[in-house]
This record gives sequence, C-alpha cells and structure tokens, in this order.
Amino acid sequence: MIWIRYRFKTKSVKDSRPLVFNPRFPFWITGESDKDVTIVAFLPKSEKLSIYWDDAFEIQSSEHKEIQFTERFSKPDYFID
Repeated sequence: MIWIRYRFKTKSVKDSRPLVFNPRFPFWITGESDKDVTIVAFLPKSEKLSIYWDDAFEIQSSEHKEIQFTERFSKPDYFID
C-alpha cells in the first residue's frame, strides 16, 4: 500500500482531531497557536485528506511505502496495524 504523509494546518484550534477517526491512520499535533494547529498524518493514497480535515490548508505531502514511526512521531496508543 502507498501512504501519503501530510503536513498541514487546520483552523480547528479547540478540537483538531479528524472528522472521521480511523485507528489505522495515525496523526500527531505538532504545533499550536491561537489561530491554527499543525498536524502530521498518514493516510492511504486512496483516501482524501478533506474527508478527515475539511479545512486543511498549507498542505505538504509525500508518498511512502510504509508508515514511518520515529522518536518524534511515535506509534500512537490507539493505532491498529
């Protein structure tokens, strides 16, 4: 499966969780301000980011063959492989 790693901002400062939660698709809040929240998320290439965060902006993306967990982006407790 091809995964897309997104880095983007959302204006949903009070609740920046995805509109649709899927425990197979990890996400991390990486920055917050009074106006927006920065998020990193992995979604399968077949999924549209707008389904999960409909107000995403300043979107950056890259393709990956697998989800890459790191010290900074560790495997979330909710994640189901």
